[in-house]
Amino acid sequence: AALALLFFVHCPTSSAAKSYADDSAAACDGGDDTCPDSSSSTGKSKRCLHPSDFQHHVASLFDNESESVLTLLRGTVDKVISNEDAKELVELLPLSDFVESSGYETDNKDRAQYTAPVAYAGLGLKELSTTNEERYTKLLQIREKIRSATESSLNLCPGSLKIDYTTIAQKTEGGAHRAHADNCVHYFDDKTKTAVCDPSRQHPYPKRVAASILYLNDPADGNFNGGEFYFANRTNFGEVEDSGRVAVETGKMIYFTSGVENLHGALKVERDSSSEEDGGTTIPRRLAIAMWYVFDESLEEFVPTFQASEEEATSSLGGLKPRKVYDPNDPNAPKELFTLSIPDRIDISSLFQSAGAYLVSQQNKPLAGSWTISQYGEDTLHVLFKDHSAMFSLDFGVALIEATSHAKASVVVERHTDGSRVASLQYMLQESVLLHGLLDYLSNVILNESSGGAEEEYVGHEMEKARDTLPARRAS
Repeated sequence: AALALLFFVHCPTSSAAKSYADDSAAACDGGDDTCPDSSSSTGKSKRCLHPSDFQHHVASLFDNESESVLTLLRGTVDKVISNEDAKELVELLPLSDFVESSGYETDNKDRAQYTAPVAYAGLGLKELSTTNEERYTKLLQIREKIRSATESSLNLCPGSLKIDYTTIAQKTEGGAHRAHADNCVHYFDDKTKTAVCDPSRQHPYPKRVAASILYLNDPADGNFNGGEFYFANRTNFGEVEDSGRVAVETGKMIYFTSGVENLHGALKVERDSSSEEDGGTTIPRRLAIAMWYVFDESLEEFVPTFQASEEEATSSLGGLKPRKVYDPNDPNAPKELFTLSIPDRIDISSLFQSAGAYLVSQQNKPLAGSWTISQYGEDTLHVLFKDHSAMFSLDFGVALIEATSHAKASVVVERHTDGSRVASLQYMLQESVLLHGLLDYLSNVILNESSGGAEEEYVGHEMEKARDTLPARRAS
C-alpha cells in the first residue's frame, strides 16, 4: 500500500508533557470537534474523531485491504523536527548510555512473542530523567511534537492520544525486528493466508491504539545501510513489498494504528562498507524515537521531573540520599507508610545497625519464622512476612523534602506488594504490631541522650505522626 500523509492538522494538545506543546501550531476551535483540513484546497473544516468513534472507524475498515483504506490507518510525515534539532539530540546520545533490551521487561507469560529485537538497546524516560538535563528537555519537547503530529494525522480530536511509552531506540549492526502487531499476538490463517489476533495468547499491551517512529539519523550520519521500517502485508503470510518500506530520513515520522491491519517491523542494519575514513571502527547506529499511544488516561506514561543521579544528588545533599520518585500508575510501586525525621545529632549508620538488631530479635513473633530480615545495599532493610503477600522496607539516610531546625535526614518506610494481589489481613495486622514496637524502640534510642525540651517534643510528635499511618492501633 502506498504510504501517504493524510490531513496534517495543527491543533492545541493536552498531555502529560503539555508544557512542551509546539507553540507554532495554529490554534483551532476544538469546541465543535472541527479543525481545518490542510489537505483540502477548499479550506473547509473536517470533523475530528473521538476515541469511541475512532475505534469504530478502524473496525469498519478492518476487512478492507484496499490502498485507499490503509492510508487512513497509516502514513508518514516529513520533517516533524528539523535536521538541526535531530543532530543536537543525537550528539547527546553516546553509545554507552543505552540499556540493552530496555522497554521489553514484562511479566507476560508468552515471552517468545514479546522479546527485544536483535542488537537493540533503548533509553526510556526513567533513564533520561536522571542523566542529562539538556538532553531530557530536548526529548520532552520533541516527544510532544510527535504525539501531536500522530494525533492530527489520524484525525483524532485534540488531546485524545495519551502516551503509553516513550523510548529512544538504537539498532546496531545486525539489528532487525520481525513483523508484529502492537496490541495482540498474531498468526496467519492457513486457508486465507491472513493475519488475525490469537485470543488464546496474552499480549502485555492490549489497549495500545497507535504508534509512531521518528528517525533521528540517516544512513550517512549513522554509518549504516538498511534499517528501514516496513509494513508487512496482512495477507500473503506477511510478505514485505517495496512499497511497504520507509526510507530512513532524518526527521521523518511513520504513524499507524496498532492492530494486525498494520503488521510492521524493521529490516536489518548493516555496516556501510563504503565508509573507510575511520578504518571501520565506527559502530553503525540507527537511532529513532518510538512511541506508543492509548486512550485510557490511567495508562498514561509517567513523566518524571529531572533529578540528578543518586550519586550526584547524594553529593549535593551532603551525603544524604534523594527521595525516590515512582510512577503513580505502576502497580508494583511501593506505598509509603511514613517518613520519620531523625535529629541531626543521631548517627544514621548506628541507628541503622540498632534498628536491624531489633527487627532480628522480633523475627519469630508471633510465631517462629514469621519474618525474614535482610539488608539491601548499605542502608536499607527489607522485612518479609511468611505468607509472602507483602513486605516493608526501611531506607535510612534519605534527605527530608523540607529540612527543619532539628533534622535534615529521615527513615522512609514503604510497603511492597507484587502488584497482582493485596497484602493479607494477617500481614497488615502483624506489620502494625512490628512497626509500633520499632517506633517504641527508636524513640528510646533517639531520646536516650536527649537534652529534652523542644527536641523531645519534636521527636514525640514525629513518632505519633508515624503511628497514625499504620492500619492497626498500638495495643494499650
